Amino acid sequence: MDFTALLQKINTHWEHQLPFVIYAAPEHTKVNVLLQQDATYYSAKGFTNTGFVFAPFDDKKASFCIPEVFSEKITLEVSMPSVLNTDTPFCQELISDKEKHLVYVSEILDNIKNKTVEKVVATRKKEIPLTGFDLSELIRRIISMDTAAFRYVWYHPKTGIWCGVSPEVLLMSEGASFSTMALAGTQKVTGDTNPNWGSKETFEQQLVTKAITTNLKKITTKLEVSSPKTHKAGSLYHIKTQIKGAFDKKETSLAQITSVLHPTPAVCGSPRDAAFALIQELEDYNREFYTGFLGPLDLQNNTAQLYVNLRCMKISPTMATLYVGGGITLDSMPQDEWQETKNKMATMLSVLGSMLP
Repeated sequence: MDFTALLQKINTHWEHQLPFVIYAAPEHTKVNVLLQQDATYYSAKGFTNTGFVFAPFDDKKASFCIPEVFSEKITLEVSMPSVLNTDTPFCQELISDKEKHLVYVSEILDNIKNKTVEKVVATRKKEIPLTGFDLSELIRRIISMDTAAFRYVWYHPKTGIWCGVSPEVLLMSEGASFSTMALAGTQKVTGDTNPNWGSKETFEQQLVTKAITTNLKKITTKLEVSSPKTHKAGSLYHIKTQIKGAFDKKETSLAQITSVLHPTPAVCGSPRDAAFALIQELEDYNREFYTGFLGPLDLQNNTAQLYVNLRCMKISPTMATLYVGGGITLDSMPQDEWQETKNKMATMLSVLGSMLP
C-alpha cells in the first residue's frame, strides 16, 4: 500500500464516521494508523487498553482510546517534501478578542500579585471559516510538517477531527524507566540569531521544572535533571529541561504516573490546583482536548509515548478552531502575551493554506 491508497482508506473510514488516528513520532518518516472497526466509545481512564489515548485538559471530562484489539493497524514508511507555504496566511483579529485577552491576563496578574498563584497559563481560541476542506490534504500537511515534533490527525464521531504538531513530551516510559520535559518560555525564530532569554522566561522555566520534579518525587527518588537549553520547535524557540528517572515501585502504573504529571505547569500553572481553579473561573471557553495529552500505549511492554496537545486545532469541513496560550508570571506584560499567542497561531494557520477563504 502506498500513501495515496492509505489516504483513500482513511477517507472512506471517515465518511462512515468510524474513529481513526494517523500519527508520526519525532524524527520518524514512518506513519502509524489505527482504524477502529466500529464507533464504540472506549475510555482511556485507567489505561486499560493498548492503543492510542486522547485525553482532555480537564481530567474529570471524558477521555478516549482507540484500542488496537478493535482496530486495523497499519504502519507505512513515507517520504515526501513539505507541502506548506513558508508565508503564514493572514488572520484577521477582532479588537474585541484582543481586549478580552488583555483583560484576562490582567486579572491573572492581579491574582499573582495577591500571591494566590505564581503562574497561570492563559489561553484563547480563534474560529476561522474554511472553504474546500480536504482531509487527505490536511493529513499530508500535518505529517510533512516539523519532523522534530509529534504529528497527528485524530477523528472520533464524539470529538470531531483534531490535528496537531506537538513539541512537548508528557511521558516517555519503558519498563521502570521514564523521561519527561519542562518546556517554557517562547521567542519567535528570526534568521540564525540565537534567542536571549530574559528573567521572565528563565523564572517561568524554573517554576515549571520545580513543579514537575516535586510531583515526580511522590513516586520516585531517582531523578536526573539536565541544565536548561534552547529548543527550536518550528518557528518558535523555547527553553527545555530534560528530566529522567526510574520508578521505585514496580506496581506504579502508567495511569498513576500520568496523573502525577498532567496537567503540567507549562499548560496549567503553579500551584496546580489554584491555577486550574482560576482558569475554570476566568477562561470563557472549554479547552476540550487542547492542553490535554495523546499518544500510543503498549501495556504488554509497559511503554508509553505521550505528548501534550499543543499547536493543535479542531477542524470540520466548514470551520477550524485554533488554540493558543502563554504562561503568565509576575513579569508578564499583557500586550506581549497577546503577541505571543499570535506568533503561536502561525503553525496551524500554515496548515490550513488553500482551505482558507
